[in-house]
Amino acid sequence: MNLFDKIHNYQLVTRLDEAGVYPVTSHEKAWLALMLANPSAAEIFEPATLDKLRRLTHIPESESTEQERVVEKAQTQAKQLWSPFVRTLRRIILGKNHIKITAATNKGPVFRNQRGVPYKLEYSLAKKAWYLIWLNMSSNRLITTPLHLIRSVDELHIEDVWYDSFLPTISEQIQQRKQMAKIVIIRRYNAELQRILYAFSCFDKEVAFDPESQVYTITLHFLSDEQEFILSRIRFLGLRVKVVENDQLKQRMAESAMNALARYTESPL
Repeated sequence: MNLFDKIHNYQLVTRLDEAGVYPVTSHEKAWLALMLANPSAAEIFEPATLDKLRRLTHIPESESTEQERVVEKAQTQAKQLWSPFVRTLRRIILGKNHIKITAATNKGPVFRNQRGVPYKLEYSLAKKAWYLIWLNMSSNRLITTPLHLIRSVDELHIEDVWYDSFLPTISEQIQQRKQMAKIVIIRRYNAELQRILYAFSCFDKEVAFDPESQVYTITLHFLSDEQEFILSRIRFLGLRVKVVENDQLKQRMAESAMNALARYTESPL
């Protein structure tokens, strides 16, 4: 591609970006059409939204070959990832209203008719489950509840100003939960940078490179309840990485190494 073509393409992409237009390739359109053909799409989207997306991504049968190329074999029993509460809670959060929720806990007891402020819906890649982050008004505590433990949700209509008045409290409690860790990649594994970054792909991170030492440093930002998943990723990467900042993670990794060593050096039965 010559210089004038590059300049033209850059200007074109810049103008599209300023106009809020995102160009979609035919390949991306074909994959989206394939995903919309999945039966679970009807549970995720409103009927009108789904119908519009299917019309926009319609591909003539003569051009549709992706379905024939994708063959799934030896599939294990799939866990239901979708929850009927996602759409309801999303609408309540966007409407800035309160909720009255009845939910069980991991230990069994059910708490009924708890009034709260719904803040965010999150999907955990580690646990393959949806979670609701909400502020319990009786305890003024931020709670993360798996959607599969929720028994019922009722919407309580309030003024937007009242909903917004709880946001500083929620933000403060989220900040208190945040943690940071620095992980360095052992230099001889620099060639596997892409694989290592993929292991931490679901976390906010910053990557720095020191040209003198040829060392990559990954700074991870995560919540305290995600620590176990971070540890599992570090154990998975083994000798490729080392935790250099975050005393709690370093202590847990040292304990794991000692336990493994004791298991394999114990006297035979």
